[in-house]
Amino acid sequence: MSARRVFGEWAAPGGALDAARLAELERLLVEGCPPTPGPVVDVHAHLGRDADGHALAAADLVADMESHGVDRAVCFPANEPGDGDVAFAASNAAVADAARELPGRIVPFCRVDPSRGAAEAMERAAADGARGLKLHPVGQRFSPDSRECVACVRDATRRGWPVLFHAGYGARALAAPFAALLDAAPGCRLILAHAARGDARAVWDVARGRDDVWWDTSLAALADVVMLPPSRVVFGADRPYGEHATARQLVALAAAVAGWDDAQLAGVMGRNAQDLLGDAA
Repeated sequence: MSARRVFGEWAAPGGALDAARLAELERLLVEGCPPTPGPVVDVHAHLGRDADGHALAAADLVADMESHGVDRAVCFPANEPGDGDVAFAASNAAVADAARELPGRIVPFCRVDPSRGAAEAMERAAADGARGLKLHPVGQRFSPDSRECVACVRDATRRGWPVLFHAGYGARALAAPFAALLDAAPGCRLILAHAARGDARAVWDVARGRDDVWWDTSLAALADVVMLPPSRVVFGADRPYGEHATARQLVALAAAVAGWDDAQLAGVMGRNAQDLLGDAA
């Protein structure tokens, strides 16, 4: 049997689950997911090749989206600033190019290192059509409440951009730095990836009742998603680290456990993201 693409990746036969059995599992997950009442927007996808070896091309992402009923995806560069390109100029441009080549499917966000040419990088990205900002405190080694990060978030807010933060998997502790950032950047709109996994309850305590924080579901813990108000939750898969079949199942399980109605589920899966992005319903 030749290698085939399953769960968004290339899987060779052999081992406990070969490609055919993985494909069957993926089919069962997809068929077992209830239909979504409304558009589906994935707010978390990396394009390009990461320094850790993970890679995703725009065409492959859109093929995944077609297979799993995802209408649009917010995309930003992987952690690939390149030799001497500390401002992610080439990778931000590649995401912008993909958005132009696949209109209506890819929403381009830019990625910057707050301490290395961030203002100029954001200006270039804005001119190239960026709609938001992705910041990764672990990948670029900064704290969300650092002076440089606050400046980036204020700049994004001035442009009307939401800011998606990596918030989990190596980022500890999160609550106090994000509380300080929110106070320092009034009017910002923050999306905390992975539902702030690892410090979720402490983050919820500082963000409770605020109208400037959302949580994405990418690679999140079910118990963390269930505790959140669905009006503040947005769907994410974290391609290529995650994939759409189990990402959709996570939201379906959260909806069942928390008792979300169809309108709330539609909000999580797409409407909330559309509001954040300023898109028409």
